[in-house]
Amino acid sequence: MSKKIYIDAGHGGVQPGAVNGKRKESDDALRLALKLQELLKGQDCEVRMSRTTDVDIDIDDRCADANKWGADYFLSVHRNASTSASATGDEIWIYSKANTYTEAKARNILNAVCKADGLKNRGVKKGAPSYTDYGVNKYTNMHSALIELGFISNASDNKVYDAKLDAIALALAKSLLSVVGSEWKEPVIKGDVNGDGKVTAADAREALRASAKLEKLSDREIQAADMNNDGKVTASDAREILKKSAGVK
Repeated sequence: MSKKIYIDAGHGGVQPGAVNGKRKESDDALRLALKLQELLKGQDCEVRMSRTTDVDIDIDDRCADANKWGADYFLSVHRNASTSASATGDEIWIYSKANTYTEAKARNILNAVCKADGLKNRGVKKGAPSYTDYGVNKYTNMHSALIELGFISNASDNKVYDAKLDAIALALAKSLLSVVGSEWKEPVIKGDVNGDGKVTAADAREALRASAKLEKLSDREIQAADMNNDGKVTASDAREILKKSAGVK
């Protein structure tokens, strides 16, 4: 049975979170959450989102949705803020009474993100800055964490967030799979039969040979070569790969 990962894009709607000029935490969180959702498609997990648009959803409702769904892990995505423009780095928050197992999972995620964006690792923290616990950690039944990805009040952190958003999302995707006990599978590029990251005439030749039973392909290679998704590799697929390699639509 595949694991269930719940992605919560913090704030939303009339609750923008931290703001820096026209930049809103709620927008930044949603941008990343949507990228994360896309990356986890096709992986050995199910994904549920608290929101996919700019709407305000009550914390209790987010938690209740994750609990009812039976999520294995809950991650709430946020940006930090400070009155000091020099405050920088990533941190992650867990329930004040969380056990060492939950703490280890959170540290795994935070370390992966800090490696991806190069920002200061501010560590795993318990509770909340000015009260006992964040609701997303207190009211969820599964392992959970709230991650603060750089400071929206820091111009340099914002540049890193924008420039490395894809890398941050990938680090989160891989580490989330890891903490629920799954492994990251490199996405299959349609037409890239030999797995070198590009589609060339060589891939078309492999597909053609496979269609003529002159070569046996692995499951991954078949998935890449099967351009029309009919479950088999034919000369038609080889032609489509050749067209793609030449940039012909």
